[in-house]
Amino acid sequence: MTGVPTAEAVPGLLTAAARLSVERTVDRTTVHRHNPSEVFLTDARPVGPENFVAAALLPGTHPHYTGRTGPAGRCPDPMLLLECCRQAETYAAHAFFGVDAASSFILRSCSVDLSAEAARAAAAAPSGPSELRMAVVTGNPRRIGGRLHSLDYDFELRVAGTAIGAVRMEVGYLAPDAYAKVRSRGRPTPPPRSDGRLPVTAGQPVAPARVGRTRSTDTLLLDAVADGGGVRAALRVPVENPSLFDHAQDHVPGMVLMEAARQLAALAVDARGEGTPDRTVLVGLSASFAAFAELDAPVTMTAVRTGGGGSPEGPSPVEMTFHQGGADIARMTAVLAPVPGLPSATGEREG
Repeated sequence: MTGVPTAEAVPGLLTAAARLSVERTVDRTTVHRHNPSEVFLTDARPVGPENFVAAALLPGTHPHYTGRTGPAGRCPDPMLLLECCRQAETYAAHAFFGVDAASSFILRSCSVDLSAEAARAAAAAPSGPSELRMAVVTGNPRRIGGRLHSLDYDFELRVAGTAIGAVRMEVGYLAPDAYAKVRSRGRPTPPPRSDGRLPVTAGQPVAPARVGRTRSTDTLLLDAVADGGGVRAALRVPVENPSLFDHAQDHVPGMVLMEAARQLAALAVDARGEGTPDRTVLVGLSASFAAFAELDAPVTMTAVRTGGGGSPEGPSPVEMTFHQGGADIARMTAVLAPVPGLPSATGEREG
């Protein structure tokens, strides 16, 4: 998204975001959700022809997004922030940019850049729901035959008035016939749906605490093995999890793959002695998707630690590759950092 101005550079954008309502959530169909409990967007309004602002209410308790362990669990969940951005993008695509209801949305790339210190400050706010404000600049529109084919989004995020980071997305939009052609490419049969009978990937799930989770339904890794500073695992497809599979899909969503990447990175950071999952928080994630993750073939993941690690600034990045059917289908890089203000794990216990 090179060349796209930041939210601060657009006059009135941040002010408009502060004025949005957080009284009630939007119609669930406008953000492609089935369960009302999975809708967080409360308001969105255009600011000029290209940009918009949005607001969401982060729940104080949630079966998936607040089911994290230790001090890290008190920080706003980066994946919840990312889901709010996805909902804002989806709503805006329909309401402001003319994408029709029948179109399929394709996440092509995504990056998250968060401040651990700001997240900790936001977590120190009174308990209960928190207000998220999003100022959004769009760029690089691509049209085919007058239809919007893809658009880039640049989000600035604020929680409780504190700037906590940015999210960038490149999203494609396909008409039903075009999507059907894309999904049939290279397949002898139509892709199955997540609400049907699927082959089960055998393996031993990781214990929830090893990846910073409290519930087994939130763990996405099977047969995880640390090897030479890296980690290998298979993907557990959590079709029973209403947050990760809110409605029927014909592939594994990018949001699920990114949560799996966070968990794999947590294992890699822990294996290097750079921080346990309950004391580290995701501050950076970049993802690019080369192909759909199919539901009827195993997905395996490898993680490799880069850099020297153990620096005063925190752990070095974890580079991950997702494999399926002999091909690389996604690449991601994650950075986890210690939650600021905590004593070292080997020092005095937290009071």
